[in-house]
Amino acid sequence: MIDYVKIYLEKIDLKRLIFSTGLDFNGGLSKTTGEINETVLVAHYHFCKITIYNAKSQNPHVLFTGSIHKLWNDLNGIKAPNYNPNKPYKGFNGNQFTINDIVEVRTYLETLFDCKASQMIFQNIEFGVNAIIDFNPYHYLKGLLYHKNILFEFSHYGNNAQVQHQNTIFKIYNKSYQFKMNENVLRVELKIMKMIELKFLDIRTFSDIDEIILANVQKMLLKRFDEVMHYDYSIDKKKLTKRELEAIKSYSNPRYWIEDLKPIHRDRHKKKLGKITQLYSKQLHQKIKTEILEKCVMINQLSQKAKCVTVNRSSIVINITQKQPYNSLTLNSILVQG
Repeated sequence: MIDYVKIYLEKIDLKRLIFSTGLDFNGGLSKTTGEINETVLVAHYHFCKITIYNAKSQNPHVLFTGSIHKLWNDLNGIKAPNYNPNKPYKGFNGNQFTINDIVEVRTYLETLFDCKASQMIFQNIEFGVNAIIDFNPYHYLKGLLYHKNILFEFSHYGNNAQVQHQNTIFKIYNKSYQFKMNENVLRVELKIMKMIELKFLDIRTFSDIDEIILANVQKMLLKRFDEVMHYDYSIDKKKLTKRELEAIKSYSNPRYWIEDLKPIHRDRHKKKLGKITQLYSKQLHQKIKTEILEKCVMINQLSQKAKCVTVNRSSIVINITQKQPYNSLTLNSILVQG
Protein backbone atom coordinates (compact mmCIF):
# COMPACT_ATOMS: atom_id res chain seq x y z
CA MET A 1 0.00 0.00 0.00
CA ILE A 2 2.95 2.34 0.69
CA ASP A 3 5.85 2.52 -1.74
CA TYR A 4 8.09 5.56 -2.22
CA VAL A 5 8.68 7.77 0.80
CA LYS A 6 10.64 10.87 1.63
CA ILE A 7 11.22 10.98 5.38
CA TYR A 8 12.88 13.63 7.50
CA LEU A 9 14.65 12.01 10.47
CA GLU A 10 14.30 14.20 13.53
CA LYS A 11 16.97 14.36 16.25
CA ILE A 12 18.87 11.18 15.47
CA ASP A 13 22.42 10.29 16.53
CA LEU A 14 24.46 11.53 13.55
CA LYS A 15 27.74 10.10 14.82
CA ARG A 16 26.24 6.65 15.13
CA LEU A 17 24.74 6.89 11.65
CA ILE A 18 27.92 8.04 9.88
CA PHE A 19 30.09 5.37 11.48
CA SER A 20 27.65 2.50 10.91
CA THR A 21 29.60 -0.32 9.28
CA GLY A 22 27.04 -1.11 6.57
CA LEU A 23 26.62 2.46 5.35
CA ASP A 24 29.12 3.95 2.94
CA PHE A 25 28.65 7.72 2.97
CA ASN A 26 30.19 9.70 0.14
CA GLY A 27 30.34 13.44 -0.35
CA GLY A 28 28.66 15.05 -3.33
CA LEU A 29 30.84 16.21 -6.21
CA SER A 30 30.76 19.95 -6.94
CA LYS A 31 30.07 20.60 -10.63
CA THR A 32 31.91 23.92 -10.49
CA THR A 33 35.07 23.04 -8.57
CA GLY A 34 35.21 19.27 -8.98
CA GLU A 35 35.83 18.93 -5.24
CA ILE A 36 34.06 16.59 -2.83
CA ASN A 37 31.34 18.43 -0.93
CA GLU A 38 31.52 17.10 2.60
CA THR A 39 28.52 19.15 3.70
CA VAL A 40 26.32 16.68 1.80
CA LEU A 41 26.86 12.98 2.55
CA VAL A 42 24.99 10.23 0.71
CA ALA A 43 24.70 6.49 1.34
CA HIS A 44 22.78 4.11 -0.94
CA TYR A 45 20.98 1.35 0.92
CA HIS A 46 18.80 -1.42 -0.59
CA PHE A 47 17.54 0.80 -3.46
CA CYS A 48 16.96 3.66 -1.04
CA LYS A 49 19.11 6.63 -0.14
CA ILE A 50 20.17 8.29 3.11
CA THR A 51 21.27 11.90 2.67
CA ILE A 52 22.83 14.15 5.29
CA TYR A 53 22.63 17.84 4.37
CA ASN A 54 24.70 20.50 6.16
CA ALA A 55 26.77 17.73 7.71
CA LYS A 56 29.32 20.23 9.02
CA SER A 57 26.76 22.39 10.79
CA GLN A 58 25.26 22.10 14.25
CA ASN A 59 21.83 21.36 12.69
CA PRO A 60 22.25 18.69 10.01
CA HIS A 61 19.24 17.63 7.95
CA VAL A 62 18.87 13.85 7.45
CA LEU A 63 16.54 12.40 4.80
CA PHE A 64 15.62 8.82 3.97
CA THR A 65 14.20 8.45 0.45
CA GLY A 66 13.19 5.50 -1.69
CA SER A 67 10.74 2.63 -2.01
CA ILE A 68 10.19 0.82 1.27
CA HIS A 69 8.52 -1.91 -0.80
CA LYS A 70 11.77 -2.47 -2.74
CA LEU A 71 13.67 -2.26 0.53
CA TRP A 72 11.54 -5.02 2.07
CA ASN A 73 11.89 -7.25 -1.00
CA ASP A 74 15.65 -6.81 -1.14
CA LEU A 75 16.07 -7.54 2.57
CA ASN A 76 14.07 -10.73 2.05
CA GLY A 77 15.91 -11.80 -1.10
CA ILE A 78 12.90 -11.34 -3.40
CA LYS A 79 13.92 -10.49 -6.98
CA ALA A 80 11.90 -9.38 -9.99
CA PRO A 81 10.96 -12.11 -12.50
CA ASN A 82 13.14 -10.38 -15.11
CA TYR A 83 16.14 -10.03 -12.79
CA ASN A 84 19.45 -10.46 -14.61
CA PRO A 85 22.67 -10.27 -12.56
CA ASN A 86 24.50 -9.04 -15.66
CA LYS A 87 22.24 -6.02 -16.14
CA PRO A 88 21.53 -2.93 -13.99
CA TYR A 89 18.86 -3.72 -11.41
CA LYS A 90 16.56 -1.18 -9.79
CA GLY A 91 14.68 -3.42 -7.36
CA PHE A 92 11.22 -4.98 -7.38
CA ASN A 93 7.84 -3.76 -6.14
CA GLY A 94 5.45 -5.80 -8.26
CA ASN A 95 4.26 -8.17 -5.51
CA GLN A 96 1.82 -7.44 -2.69
CA PHE A 97 3.05 -5.26 0.18
CA THR A 98 0.86 -5.69 3.24
CA ILE A 99 0.51 -3.74 6.45
CA ASN A 100 2.43 -6.57 8.15
CA ASP A 101 5.34 -5.87 5.80
CA ILE A 102 5.05 -2.13 6.42
CA VAL A 103 5.23 -2.70 10.18
CA GLU A 104 8.34 -4.86 9.68
CA VAL A 105 10.00 -2.12 7.62
CA ARG A 106 9.08 0.50 10.22
CA THR A 107 10.65 -1.61 12.99
CA TYR A 108 13.70 -2.17 10.80
CA LEU A 109 14.16 1.56 10.22
CA GLU A 110 13.70 2.30 13.93
CA THR A 111 16.66 0.01 14.60
CA LEU A 112 18.69 1.27 11.67
CA PHE A 113 18.38 4.90 12.77
CA ASP A 114 18.08 4.19 16.51
CA CYS A 115 14.92 6.27 16.76
CA LYS A 116 11.18 6.03 17.24
CA ALA A 117 8.66 5.98 14.39
CA SER A 118 7.44 9.37 15.64
CA GLN A 119 10.86 10.81 14.64
CA MET A 120 10.28 9.76 11.00
CA ILE A 121 8.38 12.69 9.49
CA PHE A 122 6.88 12.19 6.03
CA GLN A 123 7.55 14.85 3.41
CA ASN A 124 6.42 12.79 0.39
CA ILE A 125 4.61 9.47 0.32
CA GLU A 126 3.28 7.20 -2.40
CA PHE A 127 0.25 4.94 -1.98
CA GLY A 128 -0.56 2.21 -4.48
CA VAL A 129 -2.21 -1.14 -5.10
CA ASN A 130 -1.11 -3.92 -7.46
CA ALA A 131 -4.34 -5.31 -8.91
CA ILE A 132 -4.22 -8.79 -10.41
CA ILE A 133 -6.68 -8.89 -13.31
CA ASP A 134 -7.83 -11.45 -15.90
CA PHE A 135 -6.95 -9.37 -18.98
CA ASN A 136 -3.94 -7.58 -20.42
CA PRO A 137 -3.56 -4.24 -18.55
CA TYR A 138 -2.69 -2.53 -21.84
CA HIS A 139 -6.28 -3.06 -23.04
CA TYR A 140 -7.43 -0.84 -20.16
CA LEU A 141 -4.58 1.68 -20.34
CA LYS A 142 -5.15 2.56 -24.00
CA GLY A 143 -8.65 3.75 -23.10
CA LEU A 144 -7.58 6.30 -20.47
CA LEU A 145 -8.90 9.74 -21.42
CA TYR A 146 -8.37 12.22 -18.59
CA HIS A 147 -8.37 12.67 -14.83
CA LYS A 148 -9.96 15.73 -13.23
CA ASN A 149 -9.90 17.59 -16.57
CA ILE A 150 -6.22 16.87 -17.31
CA LEU A 151 -5.19 14.53 -20.13
CA PHE A 152 -3.09 11.48 -19.29
CA GLU A 153 0.54 11.44 -20.41
CA PHE A 154 1.76 8.08 -21.72
CA SER A 155 5.20 6.45 -21.82
CA HIS A 156 6.80 3.00 -22.24
CA TYR A 157 4.78 2.25 -25.38
CA GLY A 158 1.49 3.11 -23.69
CA ASN A 159 2.08 0.91 -20.64
CA ASN A 160 2.51 3.84 -18.24
CA ALA A 161 0.02 6.67 -17.79
CA GLN A 162 0.03 9.57 -15.38
CA VAL A 163 -1.52 12.93 -14.60
CA GLN A 164 0.31 15.55 -12.56
CA HIS A 165 -1.77 17.83 -10.37
CA GLN A 166 -0.62 20.63 -8.09
CA ASN A 167 -0.01 18.48 -5.01
CA THR A 168 -0.23 14.93 -6.36
CA ILE A 169 0.71 12.64 -9.24
CA PHE A 170 -1.84 9.99 -10.20
CA LYS A 171 -0.42 6.99 -12.07
CA ILE A 172 -1.83 3.84 -13.65
CA TYR A 173 0.62 1.44 -15.24
CA ASN A 174 1.32 -2.09 -16.36
CA LYS A 175 3.46 -3.83 -13.72
CA SER A 176 3.48 -7.12 -15.61
CA TYR A 177 5.06 -5.34 -18.59
CA GLN A 178 7.65 -3.62 -16.37
CA PHE A 179 8.85 -6.82 -14.68
CA LYS A 180 7.84 -9.47 -17.28
CA MET A 181 5.46 -11.07 -14.78
CA ASN A 182 3.32 -14.09 -15.62
CA GLU A 183 0.24 -12.55 -14.00
CA ASN A 184 -1.59 -9.53 -15.39
CA VAL A 185 -0.80 -6.83 -12.83
CA LEU A 186 -2.06 -3.25 -13.09
CA ARG A 187 -0.87 -0.70 -10.53
CA VAL A 188 -2.94 2.27 -9.42
CA GLU A 189 -0.84 4.79 -7.52
CA LEU A 190 -1.10 8.22 -5.93
CA LYS A 191 2.04 10.14 -5.03
CA ILE A 192 1.51 12.92 -2.49
CA MET A 193 4.08 15.69 -2.86
CA LYS A 194 2.76 18.33 -0.46
CA MET A 195 2.20 17.95 3.29
CA ILE A 196 -1.19 19.65 3.08
CA GLU A 197 -2.57 16.51 1.41
CA LEU A 198 -1.22 14.31 4.23
CA LYS A 199 -2.93 16.48 6.84
CA PHE A 200 -6.29 15.49 5.36
CA LEU A 201 -5.36 11.88 6.13
CA ASP A 202 -4.02 12.66 9.64
CA ILE A 203 -0.57 11.43 8.61
CA ARG A 204 2.53 13.21 9.89
CA THR A 205 5.00 10.52 10.96
CA PHE A 206 5.53 6.80 10.41
CA SER A 207 3.92 6.16 13.80
CA ASP A 208 0.58 7.32 12.34
CA ILE A 209 0.36 4.43 9.87
CA ASP A 210 -2.17 1.85 11.05
CA GLU A 211 -5.22 -0.09 9.79
CA ILE A 212 -7.55 2.89 10.13
CA ILE A 213 -5.25 5.22 8.20
CA LEU A 214 -4.75 2.68 5.42
CA ALA A 215 -8.52 2.15 5.22
CA ASN A 216 -8.87 5.90 4.63
CA VAL A 217 -6.09 5.73 2.04
CA GLN A 218 -8.03 2.96 0.28
CA LYS A 219 -11.12 5.19 0.10
CA MET A 220 -9.04 8.06 -1.28
CA LEU A 221 -7.38 5.83 -3.87
CA LEU A 222 -10.75 4.45 -5.02
CA LYS A 223 -12.15 7.98 -5.22
CA ARG A 224 -9.25 9.07 -7.42
CA PHE A 225 -9.73 5.97 -9.58
CA ASP A 226 -13.44 6.75 -9.98
CA GLU A 227 -12.50 10.24 -11.19
CA VAL A 228 -10.84 8.66 -14.23
CA MET A 229 -12.64 9.19 -17.53
CA HIS A 230 -12.17 6.00 -19.53
CA TYR A 231 -13.22 4.61 -22.89
CA ASP A 232 -13.65 0.83 -22.80
CA TYR A 233 -12.31 -0.74 -25.99
CA SER A 234 -14.13 -3.98 -25.16
CA ILE A 235 -17.40 -2.33 -26.26
CA ASP A 236 -19.11 -4.65 -28.76
CA LYS A 237 -19.70 -2.32 -31.71
CA LYS A 238 -21.90 -4.89 -33.46
CA LYS A 239 -24.60 -4.23 -30.87
CA LEU A 240 -24.59 -0.44 -31.24
CA THR A 241 -26.96 1.74 -33.26
CA LYS A 242 -25.63 4.00 -36.01
CA ARG A 243 -26.01 6.99 -33.69
CA GLU A 244 -24.07 5.22 -30.92
CA LEU A 245 -21.33 4.18 -33.35
CA GLU A 246 -20.98 7.77 -34.46
CA ALA A 247 -20.88 8.98 -30.84
CA ILE A 248 -18.12 6.60 -29.69
CA LYS A 249 -15.83 7.84 -32.48
CA SER A 250 -15.69 11.08 -30.52
CA TYR A 251 -15.91 9.49 -27.07
CA SER A 252 -12.71 7.47 -27.66
CA ASN A 253 -10.76 10.68 -28.43
CA PRO A 254 -9.31 12.32 -25.27
CA ARG A 255 -9.09 15.74 -26.92
CA TYR A 256 -12.76 15.69 -27.80
CA TRP A 257 -13.60 15.80 -24.09
CA ILE A 258 -11.15 18.54 -23.15
CA GLU A 259 -10.91 20.70 -26.27
CA ASP A 260 -14.18 20.24 -28.17
CA LEU A 261 -16.73 19.79 -25.39
CA LYS A 262 -17.51 22.65 -23.08
CA PRO A 263 -17.40 21.63 -19.39
CA ILE A 264 -21.14 22.25 -18.99
CA HIS A 265 -21.88 19.67 -21.72
CA ARG A 266 -19.56 16.91 -20.53
CA ASP A 267 -21.86 15.38 -17.94
CA ARG A 268 -24.54 14.53 -20.52
CA HIS A 269 -22.03 12.76 -22.75
CA LYS A 270 -20.43 10.99 -19.77
CA LYS A 271 -23.81 9.47 -18.98
CA LYS A 272 -24.26 8.36 -22.59
CA LEU A 273 -20.84 6.70 -22.67
CA GLY A 274 -21.50 5.17 -19.25
CA LYS A 275 -24.73 3.59 -20.46
CA ILE A 276 -23.07 2.16 -23.60
CA THR A 277 -20.19 0.82 -21.48
CA GLN A 278 -22.52 -0.81 -18.97
CA LEU A 279 -24.66 -2.51 -21.62
CA TYR A 280 -22.15 -3.51 -24.28
CA SER A 281 -18.65 -3.86 -22.77
CA LYS A 282 -16.75 -6.13 -20.38
CA GLN A 283 -16.64 -3.18 -17.93
CA LEU A 284 -12.88 -3.27 -17.43
CA HIS A 285 -12.85 -0.22 -15.13
CA GLN A 286 -15.37 -1.81 -12.75
CA LYS A 287 -13.41 -5.08 -12.72
CA ILE A 288 -10.26 -3.24 -11.67
CA LYS A 289 -12.14 -1.27 -9.02
CA THR A 290 -13.53 -4.49 -7.53
CA GLU A 291 -10.05 -6.04 -7.47
CA ILE A 292 -8.56 -2.93 -5.79
CA LEU A 293 -11.25 -3.05 -3.12
CA GLU A 294 -10.71 -6.75 -2.41
CA LYS A 295 -6.93 -6.42 -2.46
CA CYS A 296 -6.94 -3.48 -0.06
CA VAL A 297 -9.09 -5.38 2.43
CA MET A 298 -6.57 -8.22 2.34
CA ILE A 299 -3.32 -6.24 2.55
CA ASN A 300 -4.56 -3.72 5.14
CA GLN A 301 -5.56 -6.30 7.74
CA LEU A 302 -3.03 -6.41 10.54
CA SER A 303 -2.26 -9.92 11.76
CA GLN A 304 -0.83 -11.08 15.07
CA LYS A 305 2.47 -11.61 13.27
CA ALA A 306 2.85 -7.89 12.67
CA LYS A 307 1.96 -7.02 16.26
CA CYS A 308 4.72 -9.32 17.49
CA VAL A 309 7.21 -8.67 14.69
CA THR A 310 10.77 -9.86 15.16
CA VAL A 311 13.60 -8.25 13.26
CA ASN A 312 16.70 -9.95 11.92
CA ARG A 313 19.08 -7.58 13.63
CA SER A 314 22.13 -9.29 12.16
CA SER A 315 21.27 -7.71 8.81
CA ILE A 316 20.74 -4.22 10.25
CA VAL A 317 23.49 -1.68 10.39
CA ILE A 318 23.96 -1.01 14.10
CA ASN A 319 27.70 -1.44 14.68
CA ILE A 320 29.44 1.93 14.93
CA THR A 321 32.70 0.90 16.51
CA GLN A 322 34.60 -0.83 13.71
CA LYS A 323 34.28 1.52 10.77
CA GLN A 324 37.16 3.87 9.97
CA PRO A 325 36.28 7.57 10.02
CA TYR A 326 34.72 8.81 6.80
CA ASN A 327 37.39 9.67 4.21
CA SER A 328 40.04 9.41 6.99
CA LEU A 329 38.80 12.66 8.50
CA THR A 330 38.19 13.14 12.17
CA LEU A 331 34.63 13.23 13.45
CA ASN A 332 34.93 16.93 14.21
CA SER A 333 35.88 17.77 10.64
CA ILE A 334 32.64 16.12 9.49
CA LEU A 335 30.22 17.29 12.12
CA VAL A 336 31.56 20.68 13.10
CA GLN A 337 31.92 23.48 10.61
CA GLY A 338 35.24 25.28 10.46
